[in-house]
Amino acid sequence: MKYLGDCFFFMLMSSCFTLGAQTYSTNETKVVLVVSSKTGAVTQLELFHTFQNKKREEIYKKDNDRKFYIGLLKGSYEIKNDIIVPKENTTIIMYTDKQIFLEEYYLPADRLLPGDRFDLGKIKAEVVSSNKGELILKT
Repeated sequence: MKYLGDCFFFMLMSSCFTLGAQTYSTNETKVVLVVSSKTGAVTQLELFHTFQNKKREEIYKKDNDRKFYIGLLKGSYEIKNDIIVPKENTTIIMYTDKQIFLEEYYLPADRLLPGDRFDLGKIKAEVVSSNKGELILKT
């Protein structure tokens, strides 16, 4: 009987450690790209519906030197602490003319050319296309 108890405990503990991050795959999901006003780098991606439920004060509480842009994600991703981590071969479309809490236009997307490398938080993406109001990136 002790053996069964040990097996159950082992299964319970191993399941606790595998619940960290789950991979999702989508044809298209709406996201928010968080951009540093100082560096112009995308510091993180969040799901739009999660971001939408936050109050402005809560969003700027941590750091008010950020800009927020609406975008789309097509492909696979993980969510870790409400932050999206795109997997390889995922496409991110950033609508550079659709800034949330528009205070000033900031992102110089017109200076990015196809083939340029772009930081998306802790991962790198490549610029596929940069047209007026739309920046398409691939991880």
